[in-house]
Amino acid sequence: MTNKSIWHKNIRTKRGKELKEDIETNILIIGAGITGLTAAYFLKDKDVTIIDKGKIGYGKTAFSTGKVTYLQDLLLKGNKENEDCYLLSQIEASNIIKKIILSNNIKCNYESNFSYLFAENESDVKKIKKIEKILSRNDIKFKVKEDFQGSHYSIKVEDTFVINPVKYLLGLKEKLSKEVKIYENSIATDFDYKENKFITKVNNNYIKSNYLIVTTGYPFLVSLGLIPFRAYIEKGYIGVMDNDKNKKYNSISANGNKSIRFYLDDTGKEYMLYSNFSDKLYKCMNNEEMTEELKWKTKAVYNKKISSIYSNTDVYTFDKIPLSGELYSNLYIATGYSGWGLTNGSISAKIISDGINGYQNQYKKTFNPNRKTGIFKGLLHNMESLTVYLSSKFKKEEQENAYVYEKDNIKYGKYIDSKNEEHIVYIKCPHMGCNLTFNNVSKTWDCPCHSSRFDIDGNIIFGPSHYSIKVEKKKE
Repeated sequence: MTNKSIWHKNIRTKRGKELKEDIETNILIIGAGITGLTAAYFLKDKDVTIIDKGKIGYGKTAFSTGKVTYLQDLLLKGNKENEDCYLLSQIEASNIIKKIILSNNIKCNYESNFSYLFAENESDVKKIKKIEKILSRNDIKFKVKEDFQGSHYSIKVEDTFVINPVKYLLGLKEKLSKEVKIYENSIATDFDYKENKFITKVNNNYIKSNYLIVTTGYPFLVSLGLIPFRAYIEKGYIGVMDNDKNKKYNSISANGNKSIRFYLDDTGKEYMLYSNFSDKLYKCMNNEEMTEELKWKTKAVYNKKISSIYSNTDVYTFDKIPLSGELYSNLYIATGYSGWGLTNGSISAKIISDGINGYQNQYKKTFNPNRKTGIFKGLLHNMESLTVYLSSKFKKEEQENAYVYEKDNIKYGKYIDSKNEEHIVYIKCPHMGCNLTFNNVSKTWDCPCHSSRFDIDGNIIFGPSHYSIKVEKKKE
């Protein structure tokens, strides 16, 4: 059972073009996921270059559930202005995705369906009642359904849909390929600002640009918004199982713990995607225990056997509103989607592109990356992070087929595969120095601090690290 997303099934892509020379462009976008490609779509007539450290369609967006809905567990924000703004932003984001799909004929298994928000306990019922007020004051129609899946209470909206997010990204990439310069396997490692130009180092080459947009999920440099001090990372697990009937709905619990959607692939095979929890990253590092729990709960609740499991991570801000927009003059970031990457990524792209195009955007103030996001909560989180960092330094990684050893004052990780071949890597994460943990489910080395992931040979899979942990073999 591996960490391969269901959305990659039967997907074949050609190797993308890599950056191998110095170039100059008006707008450089780092990160070709949902936000980067959507921003490029809105800015395509302004000399845009977009780069990605890997293959497009294999980043964070590919590990989502593919639900596009505004009926979310995160609608409560503490004040009416933020609640109304966030709700309307999610509706507009849904319309953006739908319009792009239909106007460009993108084949991504688009399917209209209902969305349910359901209560697992009385506390959830109270939360849903408050969400009903937000919907009502914004003239959003919904229906109450008392008996949904044995829940205490639920509400339903009808104008939502689901997609295959990988096909959507690849369709968007194809649409942009003749209008935007696209480079894959091109890793940005640093940037500077000189003579009114951003100079970004990519694959040991340099890109000069007037604008710089960073949409890498977790910004690749700490200086970009000081995200480690303003947000945290959650991790969840999604189980995929065969299903006998393609039901026309998606759902999430009011506490955000349970999520369900159904998927009918191109061959007519039907699947159910189910997740039952997410939590702060450092609490979810025992991957075998977590996946076994998910399998057990799926069997107990639905009497179904999981065929595959994949995990996903996302950046959560303390107020559960993205940090998206202009950070400094002509430098934009987008992060903190809090589990709703398709909608928040799309609306973030609109906020950024409107800023560059000189248009007004009603969500700019609420999503402002320079706003205050809770200093006290940030301090508490960083105390937790410091504990995780220190424990990673002293924790002894030892599994049946993976362990850590030290040689010449350098720590290494060794994994022995089924053919008894050894794979050795450096154990320190290049991002901020945490020691990595071996994930025996996906066969990767994972960072417990900020979710960087590396394969058994040290190649980077996910950032924020932009360096590998490969140990170069000495020539004989």
